Parts: sequence; structure tokens; C-alpha cells
Amino acid sequence: MIDTILRVVEFVGVIAFSISGAIIAIQKKTDIIGALIFALLTSFGGGFIRDITLGITPRILSLDNLSLCIVCLVIAGGCFSLAFVPKTAELITKHSHNFIIELFDAIGLSVFCVLGIDVAIEVSGGANPLVLVFCGCITGVGGGMLRDICSAEIPFILRKHIYLIPTLLGSLFYTFTYKFNHIASMLIAIGIIIVLRVLAILFKWNLPIPKTEGESIKDNIK
Repeated sequence: MIDTILRVVEFVGVIAFSISGAIIAIQKKTDIIGALIFALLTSFGGGFIRDITLGITPRILSLDNLSLCIVCLVIAGGCFSLAFVPKTAELITKHSHNFIIELFDAIGLSVFCVLGIDVAIEVSGGANPLVLVFCGCITGVGGGMLRDICSAEIPFILRKHIYLIPTLLGSLFYTFTYKFNHIASMLIAIGIIIVLRVLAILFKWNLPIPKTEGESIKDNIK
């Protein structure tokens, strides 16, 4: 039962991050190869960094994840193809575009955060909470950071609407509660991250940013 739920959650995360990566590729006017690479980076980059950190063979392209890679490529390819449909292309280029990206990014972020902690628990036995929290955070944000760097953007984690704080809170909650009820703890942690991210996006919550000459603080946090 737990394995099935984890598998479903993992597929949801891959789908969300694949859409997020593909939409950013469309925004940056890359070709289909760029969209596929962005989707793969977003979906699996964080797990790759986590596995190296934990000293295990990275499983980014292992047979265990082959089905996830196929799902990622199919979703990204389909999303990219929709950009050639006039009405869909118009939707993607409107102001809602950023919200669409960040919504799917929030879903993927929350899912991979808890899955990263699960991998760390399996490898380390859950002995060190700091290791679990770190692995959760890096699995969630690592792929997005690689995607943003490749798209010549400052990563979301460094600028966009309180990105790391929800990840930390969700990771901390899951780290200290998973022993009581694994599934309930996972779903609540996912909910914490998504809700805080969506609220931050809608209400434009940001940490303070120093203003530069000729700019107001409000200009810097749009």
C-alpha cells in the first residue's frame, strides 16, 4: 500500500516538474530538445545531487526510473507541442504564465521534497535529522536550480516569493513526524509546502531585498 502511494506521488511530481520545465523552455524559445532537457533537469536534477551527497550511485537514468524518464519526456513533448496551438500559445504567453509555472513547480517541489527524505531515511536509517532535512530540500529545489541556471535566470530559490522557507518547514515536519504515520505525515508535509508556496505567489510574499539606485524595494520584488 505504502509503496503504491509513493509510486503515485513520484509520478505526480515528475508530471508537475516536466510541465514546469517545458513551459520555461517555451518561454525561453528553445526547440523541442531544449524542452526535453529542461524537463529532465527539473524532474531528476535534485535527486541526482542528493544521491551524490549520500554517496550512492545516482539513479537518474537507472532501470528503476526508466518509466519515470519516459513519462517526463512524453509530458514535456506534449506540453511543447501545445505551444503550436494558437489559443494555447496565447495562454502560455499571458501574465498567467508565471503563475502556471510556479503552481506546477510548487507541486513538484513538495512531492520531491518528501521523496528525498524517504531516500535519505532508507540510506542513512534516519539517524540524523539534519541529513534528512537537507536531502529533502536539495531534492526539491536542486532540479529547479539547474533548470534556472541553464535558462540564464537567477534560481527561484534566491528570488521568488519565499521559496526555501516552505520547503524547510515541510521537510522539518516530515522528518519529525513520519515515524508516527508515514502516509499522513507525507500528505500533510506536501500540503504545507504547496499551500505556503501558493499563498506566497498570490500575495507576493518576499524576503527583504536591498534597493539599488533608482529603484524602490517594491520594484525589486515583483
